[in-house]
Amino acid sequence: MWSLFYYILLSYILGSLSPGYLFGRVVKGVDIRKLGNKNTGATNAYRVVGPVYGIATGIFDALKALTAYLVAVRGLPFLGLGMLEPDLAIFAGVAAVIGHIWPFYLKFKGGRGAASLAGLCITVLFFTQSIFALILIISALIFRIMDSEVITFEAPARKLLKLSSLIFPLGLIWLPRELITRLAFILFVGFFVFDLLRFYLPKINTGYLKLRAFAKEKELKRLSGYTLFLFSVFAISRLFETPIAVVSLTFFIIGDIFAPLGKRVFLPIKFIGEKTVGGALLIFTFAVVSGVFLGSLTPLTLNWGLIAGSALATAILDQLSFIMDDNVLVPIGTAIILTLLF
Repeated sequence: MWSLFYYILLSYILGSLSPGYLFGRVVKGVDIRKLGNKNTGATNAYRVVGPVYGIATGIFDALKALTAYLVAVRGLPFLGLGMLEPDLAIFAGVAAVIGHIWPFYLKFKGGRGAASLAGLCITVLFFTQSIFALILIISALIFRIMDSEVITFEAPARKLLKLSSLIFPLGLIWLPRELITRLAFILFVGFFVFDLLRFYLPKINTGYLKLRAFAKEKELKRLSGYTLFLFSVFAISRLFETPIAVVSLTFFIIGDIFAPLGKRVFLPIKFIGEKTVGGALLIFTFAVVSGVFLGSLTPLTLNWGLIAGSALATAILDQLSFIMDDNVLVPIGTAIILTLLF
């Protein structure tokens, strides 16, 4: 376990090395964090310093996490560090990405991690088969979207937080169900109490809504999406069989992250209310891909009927979220439909 800690520390230091910042200082005599899109990544280095330096930065950034992963897998015997299992080595690669985004010597203001995380994803998919690979791929897409000037997410940090909630459905696979159920219940109660405080103390509510990366305006007088989602996690993990609970939660989480892209990028044709055809297709597609990963890389037995049915139910129920908040309607509704059909 100490080896993992040391690899994470070394990988963070490796990831914090920032050629984009160095090129800006040496070549142009500027801090590129104050120009362009205000980060040290390849895109900003390309625009501020020059194409050659931008490409070099991109290659270096992509290799950082890849190198951290491979070093952890192969070991550093001259430092007394043995080899890590491929799945554990992923954490070393992630630490390199974190170092790239939050380098300690640049006051924790670095790049956005798109190139580093993309390099790690390719490495993980090539060298190992892991459910973590799916999470990394989705993370890379989110970071890439966040780095774009054309495609934007509402409350992008909220999307990353939603991605982290995959710990609940994945936990249902490998951890005691009672543990996941209790954790969801405790978190639900905590967020519910916080919502009540917001409603009765306007200053707290105002402060919360100012956190635009995490909060939404519609939550001014409503329970937050966090509270409603945690309620759904608790109810589903308590009431439904494991395969149904896992796919209904996983498909909702993945779909909720990428569905908004249908409003601006992919078939932004309005279908029901503000929902779009593109959003529904994206939900269905990403849900099916997630189902394939779950069925192939976990102990779950998932047939194509369950995967396709759950993906279709998730996409349709998302279109009907004007009836009820999607954090409740979609996952619980999908779980009920699957129970009735399968």
